[in-house]
Amino acid sequence: MEYNESYVNFLKVWDKAMVYLAILFAAAGVLITLYYFVRLITIKDPKEKHDFINANEINLFWYATLSWCIALGLWMNSLFTDTVQEEMIWFFVRVFVTASFTTIFALVFNSLIKVYYPFQVEKKLNKLRHKPRINPNNGNKMKLLSEDEEDAYLTPEMIEEEASHAVDYDVWLDEETGYTKIEKYDGASLAIECPSCGYRTMRVEDEEVIKSPTVEEEGELLEYYKCSYCGHKERRTVKTKKLAAPPSVPPPA
Repeated sequence: MEYNESYVNFLKVWDKAMVYLAILFAAAGVLITLYYFVRLITIKDPKEKHDFINANEINLFWYATLSWCIALGLWMNSLFTDTVQEEMIWFFVRVFVTASFTTIFALVFNSLIKVYYPFQVEKKLNKLRHKPRINPNNGNKMKLLSEDEEDAYLTPEMIEEEASHAVDYDVWLDEETGYTKIEKYDGASLAIECPSCGYRTMRVEDEEVIKSPTVEEEGELLEYYKCSYCGHKERRTVKTKKLAAPPSVPPPA
Protein backbone atom coordinates (compact mmCIF):
# COMPACT_ATOMS: atom_id res chain seq x y z
CA MET A 1 0.00 0.00 0.00
CA GLU A 2 2.84 2.33 0.90
CA TYR A 3 4.47 1.60 -2.45
CA ASN A 4 1.22 2.32 -4.29
CA GLU A 5 0.71 5.62 -2.49
CA SER A 6 4.23 6.81 -3.26
CA TYR A 7 3.79 5.75 -6.89
CA VAL A 8 0.45 7.56 -7.14
CA ASN A 9 1.99 10.71 -5.63
CA PHE A 10 4.85 10.46 -8.13
CA LEU A 11 2.34 10.22 -10.98
CA LYS A 12 0.51 13.34 -9.77
CA VAL A 13 3.76 15.32 -9.76
CA TRP A 14 4.79 13.82 -13.10
CA ASP A 15 1.48 14.63 -14.80
CA LYS A 16 1.50 18.19 -13.53
CA ALA A 17 5.11 18.68 -14.66
CA MET A 18 4.25 17.30 -18.12
CA VAL A 19 1.36 19.74 -18.49
CA TYR A 20 3.50 22.72 -17.44
CA LEU A 21 6.32 21.70 -19.78
CA ALA A 22 3.82 21.19 -22.63
CA ILE A 23 2.52 24.73 -22.09
CA LEU A 24 6.11 26.03 -22.03
CA PHE A 25 7.05 24.38 -25.34
CA ALA A 26 3.76 25.38 -26.99
CA ALA A 27 4.37 28.99 -25.92
CA ALA A 28 7.93 28.77 -27.29
CA GLY A 29 6.55 27.72 -30.67
CA VAL A 30 4.12 30.64 -30.67
CA LEU A 31 6.85 33.11 -29.68
CA ILE A 32 9.18 31.87 -32.44
CA THR A 33 6.39 32.29 -35.00
CA LEU A 34 5.45 35.74 -33.71
CA TYR A 35 9.09 36.85 -33.75
CA TYR A 36 9.41 35.82 -37.39
CA PHE A 37 6.29 37.62 -38.60
CA VAL A 38 6.90 40.76 -36.50
CA ARG A 39 10.48 40.93 -37.76
CA LEU A 40 9.30 40.40 -41.33
CA ILE A 41 6.73 43.19 -41.09
CA THR A 42 9.36 45.67 -39.89
CA ILE A 43 11.59 45.06 -42.94
CA LYS A 44 10.60 47.36 -45.78
CA ASP A 45 13.43 46.93 -48.28
CA PRO A 46 12.67 44.01 -50.68
CA LYS A 47 16.31 42.87 -50.76
CA GLU A 48 16.60 42.82 -46.96
CA LYS A 49 13.27 41.00 -46.73
CA HIS A 50 14.48 38.49 -49.35
CA ASP A 51 17.67 37.79 -47.38
CA PHE A 52 15.80 37.48 -44.06
CA ILE A 53 13.31 34.98 -45.50
CA ASN A 54 16.05 33.02 -47.26
CA ALA A 55 18.15 32.76 -44.09
CA ASN A 56 15.44 32.24 -41.47
CA GLU A 57 11.97 31.18 -42.61
CA ILE A 58 12.44 27.44 -43.04
CA ASN A 59 14.60 27.05 -39.91
CA LEU A 60 12.34 29.13 -37.68
CA PHE A 61 9.20 27.36 -38.89
CA TRP A 62 10.91 24.04 -38.17
CA TYR A 63 11.89 25.14 -34.64
CA ALA A 64 8.32 26.28 -33.97
CA THR A 65 6.84 23.04 -35.31
CA LEU A 66 9.32 20.95 -33.33
CA SER A 67 8.34 22.85 -30.16
CA TRP A 68 4.67 22.06 -30.81
CA CYS A 69 5.45 18.38 -31.47
CA ILE A 70 7.33 18.17 -28.16
CA ALA A 71 4.46 19.98 -26.41
CA LEU A 72 1.99 17.45 -27.80
CA GLY A 73 4.18 14.54 -26.66
CA LEU A 74 4.53 15.98 -23.17
CA TRP A 75 0.79 16.58 -22.89
CA MET A 76 0.08 12.99 -24.01
CA ASN A 77 2.38 11.89 -21.15
CA SER A 78 -0.18 13.21 -18.68
CA LEU A 79 -3.13 11.22 -20.11
CA PHE A 80 -4.64 7.84 -19.13
CA THR A 81 -3.44 8.25 -15.54
CA ASP A 82 -6.09 5.86 -14.18
CA THR A 83 -4.68 3.05 -16.34
CA VAL A 84 -1.07 3.95 -15.56
CA GLN A 85 -1.79 3.83 -11.82
CA GLU A 86 -2.68 0.14 -11.98
CA GLU A 87 0.82 -1.11 -12.79
CA MET A 88 4.16 0.68 -13.11
CA ILE A 89 4.78 -1.05 -16.42
CA TRP A 90 2.04 1.12 -17.95
CA PHE A 91 4.01 4.20 -17.01
CA PHE A 92 6.92 3.06 -19.18
CA VAL A 93 4.50 2.03 -21.93
CA ARG A 94 3.02 5.52 -21.92
CA VAL A 95 6.47 7.12 -22.08
CA PHE A 96 7.51 4.86 -24.96
CA VAL A 97 4.30 5.35 -26.95
CA THR A 98 4.24 9.13 -26.56
CA ALA A 99 7.95 9.39 -27.42
CA SER A 100 7.34 7.28 -30.54
CA PHE A 101 4.40 9.39 -31.69
CA THR A 102 6.35 12.60 -31.03
CA THR A 103 9.26 11.31 -33.13
CA ILE A 104 6.94 10.29 -35.97
CA PHE A 105 5.17 13.67 -35.98
CA ALA A 106 8.52 15.48 -35.93
CA LEU A 107 9.86 13.44 -38.88
CA VAL A 108 6.70 14.01 -40.92
CA PHE A 109 6.75 17.77 -40.34
CA ASN A 110 10.49 17.87 -40.96
CA SER A 111 9.89 16.42 -44.43
CA LEU A 112 7.03 18.82 -45.10
CA ILE A 113 8.99 21.90 -44.04
CA LYS A 114 12.43 21.06 -45.42
CA VAL A 115 11.45 19.20 -48.61
CA TYR A 116 8.05 20.46 -49.80
CA TYR A 117 7.88 23.94 -48.26
CA PRO A 118 11.03 25.27 -50.02
CA PHE A 119 8.98 25.32 -53.25
CA GLN A 120 6.73 27.97 -51.69
CA VAL A 121 9.68 29.88 -50.23
CA GLU A 122 11.36 29.95 -53.64
CA LYS A 123 8.26 31.49 -55.22
CA LYS A 124 8.18 34.13 -52.49
CA LEU A 125 11.89 34.90 -52.91
CA ASN A 126 11.58 35.14 -56.69
CA LYS A 127 8.67 37.56 -56.34
CA LEU A 128 10.63 39.75 -53.91
CA ARG A 129 13.73 39.69 -56.09
CA HIS A 130 11.79 41.00 -59.09
CA LYS A 131 9.59 43.45 -57.21
CA PRO A 132 10.19 46.91 -58.74
CA ARG A 133 12.70 48.94 -56.73
CA ILE A 134 12.07 52.58 -55.92
CA ASN A 135 14.65 55.34 -56.16
CA PRO A 136 14.82 56.67 -52.56
CA ASN A 137 15.76 60.13 -53.84
CA ASN A 138 12.72 60.85 -56.04
CA GLY A 139 10.32 57.88 -55.79
CA ASN A 140 10.82 56.78 -59.41
CA LYS A 141 10.37 53.13 -60.31
CA MET A 142 13.64 51.52 -61.36
CA LYS A 143 14.30 49.07 -64.19
CA LEU A 144 15.96 45.67 -63.68
CA LEU A 145 18.72 45.42 -66.28
CA SER A 146 19.33 42.28 -68.31
CA GLU A 147 22.50 40.19 -67.95
CA ASP A 148 24.05 41.95 -70.95
CA GLU A 149 23.01 45.45 -69.86
CA GLU A 150 24.20 45.12 -66.27
CA ASP A 151 27.87 44.49 -67.13
CA ALA A 152 28.36 48.19 -67.84
CA TYR A 153 27.59 48.92 -64.17
CA LEU A 154 29.60 46.10 -62.59
CA THR A 155 33.28 46.11 -61.72
CA PRO A 156 35.60 43.55 -63.35
CA GLU A 157 35.71 41.72 -59.99
CA MET A 158 31.90 41.51 -59.90
CA ILE A 159 31.77 40.23 -63.48
CA GLU A 160 34.35 37.57 -62.64
CA GLU A 161 32.32 36.50 -59.58
CA GLU A 162 29.24 36.11 -61.76
CA ALA A 163 31.22 34.22 -64.37
CA SER A 164 32.25 31.64 -61.75
CA HIS A 165 28.62 31.37 -60.55
CA ALA A 166 29.76 32.20 -57.01
CA VAL A 167 27.28 35.07 -56.79
CA ASP A 168 24.66 36.74 -58.93
CA TYR A 169 24.19 40.50 -59.20
CA ASP A 170 21.02 42.40 -60.03
CA VAL A 171 21.38 45.96 -61.27
CA TRP A 172 18.43 48.35 -60.95
CA LEU A 173 18.51 51.61 -62.91
CA ASP A 174 16.51 54.80 -62.67
CA GLU A 175 16.49 55.68 -66.36
CA GLU A 176 15.53 59.29 -65.66
CA THR A 177 18.40 60.17 -63.33
CA GLY A 178 20.92 57.35 -63.88
CA TYR A 179 20.76 56.31 -60.21
CA THR A 180 21.67 52.63 -59.81
CA LYS A 181 21.27 50.04 -57.08
CA ILE A 182 23.31 46.82 -57.17
CA GLU A 183 22.07 43.81 -55.19
CA LYS A 184 24.17 40.73 -54.47
CA TYR A 185 22.72 37.20 -54.26
CA ASP A 186 24.40 33.94 -53.36
CA GLY A 187 24.49 31.88 -56.53
CA ALA A 188 25.26 28.59 -54.76
CA SER A 189 22.25 28.83 -52.42
CA LEU A 190 19.72 28.26 -55.20
CA ALA A 191 18.42 24.70 -55.29
CA ILE A 192 17.41 22.87 -58.46
CA GLU A 193 15.21 19.84 -59.05
CA CYS A 194 16.88 16.50 -58.38
CA PRO A 195 16.44 14.05 -61.29
CA SER A 196 16.46 11.13 -58.84
CA CYS A 197 13.83 12.06 -56.23
CA GLY A 198 12.12 14.95 -58.04
CA TYR A 199 12.47 17.37 -55.13
CA ARG A 200 14.08 20.80 -55.44
CA THR A 201 16.84 19.92 -53.02
CA MET A 202 19.97 19.65 -55.20
CA ARG A 203 22.66 22.28 -54.72
CA VAL A 204 26.21 22.98 -55.86
CA GLU A 205 28.74 21.52 -53.42
CA ASP A 206 31.94 22.29 -55.30
CA GLU A 207 33.15 23.84 -58.54
CA GLU A 208 36.13 23.28 -60.80
CA VAL A 209 37.32 25.65 -63.50
CA ILE A 210 37.92 23.72 -66.72
CA LYS A 211 38.59 26.72 -68.92
CA SER A 212 38.99 30.30 -67.77
CA PRO A 213 37.01 32.89 -69.72
CA THR A 214 38.79 35.47 -71.83
CA VAL A 215 37.70 38.56 -73.71
CA GLU A 216 37.35 36.48 -76.89
CA GLU A 217 36.03 33.15 -75.55
CA GLU A 218 33.61 31.86 -72.94
CA GLY A 219 34.89 29.76 -70.06
CA GLU A 220 33.77 26.36 -68.77
CA LEU A 221 32.96 25.41 -65.22
CA LEU A 222 32.39 21.91 -63.81
CA GLU A 223 29.81 21.98 -61.00
CA TYR A 224 29.39 19.14 -58.52
CA TYR A 225 25.80 18.76 -57.29
CA LYS A 226 24.40 16.82 -54.34
CA CYS A 227 20.79 16.30 -53.29
CA SER A 228 20.25 16.92 -49.58
CA TYR A 229 17.19 14.64 -49.59
CA CYS A 230 18.20 11.44 -51.39
CA GLY A 231 21.98 11.93 -51.64
CA HIS A 232 22.05 11.83 -55.46
CA LYS A 233 25.26 13.27 -56.94
CA GLU A 234 26.08 14.45 -60.44
CA ARG A 235 28.37 16.76 -62.39
CA ARG A 236 27.32 19.42 -64.87
CA THR A 237 29.39 21.56 -67.22
CA VAL A 238 28.26 25.15 -67.64
CA LYS A 239 29.48 27.98 -69.83
CA THR A 240 30.67 31.18 -68.23
CA LYS A 241 30.46 34.62 -69.80
CA LYS A 242 33.33 36.27 -71.64
CA LEU A 243 35.32 38.81 -69.71
CA ALA A 244 34.52 42.44 -70.34
CA ALA A 245 36.97 44.15 -72.66
CA PRO A 246 39.13 46.74 -70.91
CA PRO A 247 38.31 50.33 -71.82
CA SER A 248 40.41 51.68 -74.66
CA VAL A 249 42.87 54.39 -73.73
CA PRO A 250 43.34 57.12 -76.35
CA PRO A 251 46.95 57.63 -77.40
CA PRO A 252 48.66 60.67 -75.92
CA ALA A 253 48.46 63.77 -78.02
